[in-house]
Amino acid sequence: MFKLIIDNLKNFSNSSGPWGGGPWGGNNGNQGNGNRGNSSGGKDNSSNSNNNNSKNTNNFFKKNNNSSNNNNDSDDFITKIIKQVLKFFNDFSAQSQNPTKAPKSGIGIMVLIIILTYLSFGFYKVDPDENAVTLYFGKFYRTSEPGLNYHIPYPFGQVIKKSVTNVNTEEFGFSSTKKLSNNIGQRNFNAESLMLTGDENIVDIQFQVQWQIANIKDFVFNIAEPNQSIRKSSESAMREIIARTPIAQALSDGKMQIEQDAKNLLQEILDSYNAGIRIVLVQLRRVDPPEQVIDAFRDVQTAKADKEKEINQAQAFANDIIPRSRGTASQMKEEAEAYSKQVVANAQGEASRFLAVYNEYVKAKEVTKRRIYLETMEKIYGEADKIYIDKSASSGSITPYFPLNDINKTNKPLNSN
Repeated sequence: MFKLIIDNLKNFSNSSGPWGGGPWGGNNGNQGNGNRGNSSGGKDNSSNSNNNNSKNTNNFFKKNNNSSNNNNDSDDFITKIIKQVLKFFNDFSAQSQNPTKAPKSGIGIMVLIIILTYLSFGFYKVDPDENAVTLYFGKFYRTSEPGLNYHIPYPFGQVIKKSVTNVNTEEFGFSSTKKLSNNIGQRNFNAESLMLTGDENIVDIQFQVQWQIANIKDFVFNIAEPNQSIRKSSESAMREIIARTPIAQALSDGKMQIEQDAKNLLQEILDSYNAGIRIVLVQLRRVDPPEQVIDAFRDVQTAKADKEKEINQAQAFANDIIPRSRGTASQMKEEAEAYSKQVVANAQGEASRFLAVYNEYVKAKEVTKRRIYLETMEKIYGEADKIYIDKSASSGSITPYFPLNDINKTNKPLNSN
């Protein structure tokens, strides 16, 4: 374990800051344009050899692309400290390998043990559901993936770990945990839940926002109070969406659209802050009128429902009666047209017959008048009851009475219609 710490400290000194090519790095004794030593790196050959061999060691401290904006002064200071530690290790190793040079005292061993013990506290574990950021002197250095990682311990380094898979929930207008007292909670709930709609009505809204950490670096460094930032942004986004929506739509079939629009707007707000947060869900729990007028509102809604019911019934009656009335009117019109045609045809037939009779009358007036007279009398007598009295046959007590109609009725067949 100690060898791993030493190797990683060497790698850190070689890969970061101007001291990576400094007098102990074997860069011909040069740091930038300044001449800091000889070709051996300004130290003994054993130190130079150890530095060269450490280049092939796995580097726990290799920076990612996000470290390009770090403070160079912090890196230089850290590297100086690491170089001094490595110098001590190399000197101690050289003394232990040379039997003619025994340590002057046990102080060196004690210092070595203290330093190694201190460095051993730099190991840390990142769970599978977490990401971590490493800070040196309060400045961002790198991000750490799940697994075993290492950093220079406190007070030089600091590690902040956050869960990136956990779904966090913010509640508005209600509290499922019941942490607040009823009076304070109710007052706060009213302040955040009462909103103005697009048609200048007031609604009482309860909703919740679920979110996750998308970028741990942005989440840690760009927003000071994540929960408060999310709450303020969520309330602002919801108020803006409700201000565009009529109350009837908010209370009925417009809830899904409100949720989607609020989610998109909230994500845009947080992205503008580079908050490193992803909005998972915006869900409306309840949308009602204010509690003080909810009874009156329900009465209005009931009246509207009754109105709609009456309108629907009237429309159903109209849908039933209008087609039947139209059918009856069409039938009457057709019958009238048929009757009109019949009357016209009869009149034309009568006129034709009259003209035919008139033409015959012109040809033979007396004969025609006699025929018409006989036909008319035939019709008259044919429908009248007839009684004949023969005066010549009357003699004594015999009445000359002959009921012709009664005789015809008596002689009529029984099966006749």
